[in-house]
Amino acid sequence: MSVRHRLGIALVALALAGTFAAACSKAPPPRERVWIPPHVDLARWHTLGILEFSAPGNAGLGPVAAREFLVAIHSAQPGTPVLELGDEQRVLAALGAAALDADAIRAIGAKYRVDALVVGRLEAQPTAPGFAFDSNARWVAASAALEGGLDARILDTQSGATIWSTAARASEPLGQVEISASGVSGLGAGSPDEAKQRLVKGLVGRATSDFWGRWE
Repeated sequence: MSVRHRLGIALVALALAGTFAAACSKAPPPRERVWIPPHVDLARWHTLGILEFSAPGNAGLGPVAAREFLVAIHSAQPGTPVLELGDEQRVLAALGAAALDADAIRAIGAKYRVDALVVGRLEAQPTAPGFAFDSNARWVAASAALEGGLDARILDTQSGATIWSTAARASEPLGQVEISASGVSGLGAGSPDEAKQRLVKGLVGRATSDFWGRWE
């Protein structure tokens, strides 16, 4: 290869390298991330009150759900003032009220000096076992799950009106048993109490999504 030929190849390579470098230098800068504020800014109410959630048929789960909800509030928006008022029926009895109606909500606001009130209702119940088997009946499997829902609201203590509400639904596996020619095998998901705890955490996480901001 002649010197002139080699020089031509070198010049072409340098030209291509320069073109590539120029193209790279013109690449747009990375997009700056933007903060998206939470859908519900709890700071709009100076102080929140929270009642233990009701949980028909699941004694003890109501207070657990209220505590998890409180943790979620403070994780999403640290420093939010929240007054824990305890059992709803006890609070109503102290006010001489029979139900949590608009008058009772306003009375709670005046007595405890809270600007808004968080209330909730938790439901959890096992589903009927489901069965599956193959066409040759070589195996059969049974499984069960715990299904639940959490309805929560924020009530304005000046008017008694609902100013925010949510309805979350979730399920947790309770376990599975499979029977085949090889014998019986089980895929446990822990105790029912553990499943209830997981269900409550999952429901509260979904119910409080409006309190979280994010970067995009």
